[in-house]
Amino acid sequence: SHPMQLSDGKGGLTPITDETDPETIFDGAIAEYKNEDGEMIELLTRDDIGMLIDCYDDEEAVIDVVVDSHRTLGGGSRNYFSDPLKRLTIEKEVASLHHGAAILDLSWNNHFTQFVSSGNEGQISLYDVVKKKCLWSDSGESILGSASYSPVRDQFLVGNYEGIIRLFSVEASRVKEKRTYTFSDGAISNLNYFPCGEKFFVNGEKGAAVINIANAKTVGICDQTVLASTIVNRAVAAYAIEASPHCIKTFDIRGGNTSYPILHGHTGTIRTLKTSASGNEILSSGLDGTAIIHDLRTGKQMVTIAASDLAIVRAIFAGDREQFVVTCGRDFTVKIWDTLSGSLHRSIPIGQSGLEY
Repeated sequence: SHPMQLSDGKGGLTPITDETDPETIFDGAIAEYKNEDGEMIELLTRDDIGMLIDCYDDEEAVIDVVVDSHRTLGGGSRNYFSDPLKRLTIEKEVASLHHGAAILDLSWNNHFTQFVSSGNEGQISLYDVVKKKCLWSDSGESILGSASYSPVRDQFLVGNYEGIIRLFSVEASRVKEKRTYTFSDGAISNLNYFPCGEKFFVNGEKGAAVINIANAKTVGICDQTVLASTIVNRAVAAYAIEASPHCIKTFDIRGGNTSYPILHGHTGTIRTLKTSASGNEILSSGLDGTAIIHDLRTGKQMVTIAASDLAIVRAIFAGDREQFVVTCGRDFTVKIWDTLSGSLHRSIPIGQSGLEY
């Protein structure tokens, strides 16, 4: 009688309630999250199912678990499926954010129930996926190039192209501006909360720094242009120097207790950095058309993906065991790659509108 059910793969359905233990769902399960019309809208893993139990208990949806008969274990730690991404065939608009220009950044809250977006026209929007509506929006004169939702609190940051960062709190779906921080007089490229939620890493045209949320104390990291950064763990951030030799460095906010090798490999500007779930690998992509998986501990290049003759502007890890890398770039194509071999898994044309963010 419950709207969300777990298929056993044999025609039987087990109701899911808010008391269902996600750990009882077998590791490596792939689920298709369907709406009331039976349309599949997202591919889910066991952790996602647990999140749905917590957050979507009242939604009219059915979860069908699909076990791939060709599943094998690779590397002793990752589950691999023959082609689970082939099930991602339905394109569906899930949110209208009413931006009048390009959306430059988007960041989810820790429950994945709300996200904040920032745009090229200076607009911020807060969207609730449970209520399926835009809760709040605000606009200004400056381009908003970055947004970051706190991992522990109902608050978020947005940074503009004039070096100003604004902190907002979300209370009972109402948004209030709490304070502003001045980083520089240049464009901000990235904002990243540290896991504790008490400090954030900021980088852009005029360098990089760590800022304390409570007292605005700022620790400068470098004064060179930094267009990409990522949080490695609770105390360490990685950032990419824009100028040649286009290297990736790390910074320990505790005072330099942790030291990692400088990472090399790109011949052009690095646009994105992403950290693996283990915190041991960093994925970088850049205007030289390559994506590289680096071993953070040794500094070695584990996999180099020659993704395009044109710039790659975004790359992420994907899959429940990060067995894929997804890239997008100025060749108007999203490409999915195998993280072990670097071979192309799937290519998805996205039209001729361009992919910049």
